[in-house]
Parts: sequence; C-alpha cells; structure tokens
Amino acid sequence: MKTKTSVASNIFAWVFAFISIAPFVYVLTLSFLPASGGITFSYYYDVFLGTSQYLLRFWKSMGICLAIVAGQLVVSVLAGYGFAKCQFKGRDTLLFVLMILMVLPLQVTLAPNYIMLDKLGLLDTYSALIFPSIFVPLGTFILTQSFKSVSDDIIDAAKLDGCGLFRLLTKVILPMNTSGLVCVTLLSFLDGWNMVEQPIAYIKDFVRYPISVALAYVPPADPTLQLVCCILVVLPPLFLFTYFNRELVEGIVLAEVK
Repeated sequence: MKTKTSVASNIFAWVFAFISIAPFVYVLTLSFLPASGGITFSYYYDVFLGTSQYLLRFWKSMGICLAIVAGQLVVSVLAGYGFAKCQFKGRDTLLFVLMILMVLPLQVTLAPNYIMLDKLGLLDTYSALIFPSIFVPLGTFILTQSFKSVSDDIIDAAKLDGCGLFRLLTKVILPMNTSGLVCVTLLSFLDGWNMVEQPIAYIKDFVRYPISVALAYVPPADPTLQLVCCILVVLPPLFLFTYFNRELVEGIVLAEVK
C-alpha cells in the first residue's frame, strides 16, 4: 500500500513539475526561432546588448526593487523584534490586526494609497512605487515568528554584556535568523518585481513604468522580441529562487510552526 502511494506521489510530482516548467521551456525555445525561420541569437543581442531600451528599463526596475527590499527589511526587522521580544500594551491586538491586513487584496489598498500619495505629492514618481511597498505586513509577520525562536536567555546575556539595540540585532538576532531574512528578501523582491496595478494606478509617465508593465508595450508585430523580453524579466527571480531555495523553505516553515 505504501509503495503504491509513493509511486502515485512521484507521478503527481513529475506531472506537476512538467506543467510548471513547460511554459518556460516553450518560451525559451521559441525565443530562438523567429517567424522568418531558422535559429537566431540576434534578438538576444538586441535586448541585452544592442539597444539600451530594454536593459535600461530593466536596471531601473532593479533599482526600485532593491529600494523596496532595503526599506522592507529595516521596517520588518525593527517591528518583528518589537512584536517578538518586547512587552507592551496591545501587542497581541496589533499583531492580530497585522494578520488581518495580510489577507486584504491589493486592490483594496490602491485607492487609499493613491489619496495618501497625492497628498504627499509623490504621484508619478518612483517613490510612489517604493514607499507603499515598504510597509507590507508580510515581512513583519515572518520575522516576528522567526525572532521568537531566539531564546530570551541569549538576549538577556547580550544585554548584560552591554549590547544596545543595534548591536543586539546585528550581532545576535539577525545572524541566528538568516533564513527568515532571506525569505523576506525574496518575497519582497518578487512582489516589487511583478508589480502591475501600482504603476498603472500611480504613474502616468510611460518612461517611469517598470519592466513588468512596459513589457506589455513591446511591439506585438514581433512575437520573438516579446519572448526574449520575457526571458529577461524572469532571470532575476529565477536566479534568486534557485540560489536561495533552501533558505526560503526554511523561513516559510519556521513562520508556520511558531
């Protein structure tokens, strides 16, 4: 019985993997096959080296995502430490509200964020994409759960040795929670890299659109060029998830079990 269950599980895993990988393989294969026939690398040269149109927008999008990741890490680390290790009135209530905010769809927050950004004069700027994404509650929740795994005795010993908050975080807490940090980094990067609704809602100037939105404006008359641009867009997430796969899984599991 166990053997049959194992075989069925393996078959299901292989089928699921094939269905997941097939679209990427299809796009990658067709990106070398232009409509005129034959095999060519000219489109890769045009997108990656020949012109700056796509590569420049790629690096602008990368800069936006790195700013989002840096800001979200700072907010998540400080808030996560407060929720996990500091005692204050209403802590559990605030954490419960944070969990409710996590399940709200993005579309619910678009209008309030638009009004706030308009009042601050940040519409049609890169800041309109960066600031709202910094305060996404998921990172705080993950690091709160991750920081709870650190023993209070270790923190008390560090404080007795004269560690302030900054040194406590950088020398004790963060080195013991690298999986949680990597998990938050990857998820925040992916969220920023794939943003579509926010640029359309907050940005009017096409030049400022990140590559996730600008990809839709690649000339439809040249499908091979569109496919190569798709490959360009998928490379950063593919690299990060491949390289940090173990830390991502550990960070998510740790957040679930706490």
